[in-house]
Amino acid sequence: MNRVLLIGLAPEAVDLSDAPIDLATLKERIAVGNAQVADAGYDALPCEIGTDVSTASAQVRAALEQHAWDIVMIGGGIRAIPAHTELFEAIVNLVHELAPEARFAFNAGPDTTLEALRRVADGRG
Repeated sequence: MNRVLLIGLAPEAVDLSDAPIDLATLKERIAVGNAQVADAGYDALPCEIGTDVSTASAQVRAALEQHAWDIVMIGGGIRAIPAHTELFEAIVNLVHELAPEARFAFNAGPDTTLEALRRVADGRG
C-alpha cells in the first residue's frame, strides 16, 4: 500500500471569482476525489492549506513529519497559478528536505487525483 500526502489549497483559499464552479461544488469534487483515493486502497492524508507561505509551510512540514511518504501530491491550484509560485517552491523544497524518497504526483484537478497517483505508483510518472 502506498502512503500518500495530498497537498492542496483549502477550498476557501481558492479564488473562484472567474471559475465555472462555486465553493460547494469544489468541496464536493474534492470529497469525491479523496473518496476515490481511499476506495482504491491508498493510505492518504489530505493537507489543505491556505496561500500564506509561512502558515502553509508550517502545515506541510507538520504533515510531512507524521510519516514516511511514498507519494506526495501537489494540487494544480498550487502549481498552475503564477501568484502561488513562491508557495509551490516552498512546498517542493520541504518535500525534498523531509521526504526525499517520496515521488511527486500532480493532478489537473480533484477528479484526476486517483489517475495521477496510479500513474506514479505504477512507475509511469
